[in-house]
Amino acid sequence: MLRLCRETDYSLLAMMYIAARQEGRIAYRREIAAHYNIPSEFLAKVLQKLTRHGLIRSFKGTQGGYLLARDPRSISLADVIEAVEGPMSLVDCQREGCECPQEEACTVQGALIEVQREIRKLLGGISLQDMRRRLDRAGGRRLIALEASRR
Repeated sequence: MLRLCRETDYSLLAMMYIAARQEGRIAYRREIAAHYNIPSEFLAKVLQKLTRHGLIRSFKGTQGGYLLARDPRSISLADVIEAVEGPMSLVDCQREGCECPQEEACTVQGALIEVQREIRKLLGGISLQDMRRRLDRAGGRRLIALEASRR
């Protein structure tokens, strides 16, 4: 079945943490790691990928940390997933540069391309802001914990 890798899961958690901060308030790697119980060194690699893809900005030094590089309304789940995992593809034949030995006789490619397109559309239509609103509606202790991180 379709499944996100752990690195992608951590990247989504980190993005939500950073997005929850008051505007202009830097999020620190160690805080994020502690909040979600993520190994700090592994999180550092995740944050580097997100920075390289222009989703967050990093600041070096003793007061260094991370801020969103764009408005949370303009960062989709697809943006975050593709920053970590690369372009989405359900089957190898949809990956760039891949040659499929069954391509001439394939009877499922068309349907799978459509499924892939719909998944990308769905994930592209959900922003960090949308995720935050869903969390607000759900309430509970997760929201309280995330709100505490804003201080």
